[in-house]
Amino acid sequence: MPTSVEDVCKLYVKDSTKVANCNQFLQAVASKVGADWGVDLSKAFSGNADTIRGRFKEAPFIYIGPFPDKATAFATDGKFVVGGLTHGEMTYIGRDNRRRTATMGHVVVIAPGGPSKGGEIELADGTKQKVRGGYPYCYQGAAHEIYRFDHRTHVDAVFPALLLDRVEYAYIDIQKKS
Repeated sequence: MPTSVEDVCKLYVKDSTKVANCNQFLQAVASKVGADWGVDLSKAFSGNADTIRGRFKEAPFIYIGPFPDKATAFATDGKFVVGGLTHGEMTYIGRDNRRRTATMGHVVVIAPGGPSKGGEIELADGTKQKVRGGYPYCYQGAAHEIYRFDHRTHVDAVFPALLLDRVEYAYIDIQKKS
């Protein structure tokens, strides 16, 4: 039996060379999953987070849209589910009326087992961060060290709160090729 997407993520999220960047983490996971399942995912996951997120409506992706419950259900069903926003989508006006300009997009691998629980999580530097819950769990790489989790985390911990309902999801239906 090929390795599940989540098992690949569990392995790679502990590798410091793979978690320093979200798209490189996603590419490493996709490469291993593709090799194990006999599908070429290299084109789908090439480029940076903006490019990958921009392909969500193109084959081999099947577009889910901004529906976290559906993303969780597809991940639980064994699909290779990803979520993300481009840097343009991550540029927004905060509650303080100040503009937040993102310099890069962000992509994550959605994990089965959600929706997430609300409460508080611990960031990599030990700081506590509130999470509202109700969103998918995920694995990711991150440019900012405090968001380099070595385990599954929450979508609502890694995207700005005001943008959570805008996160786009898509999946690839991986099946062993005969």
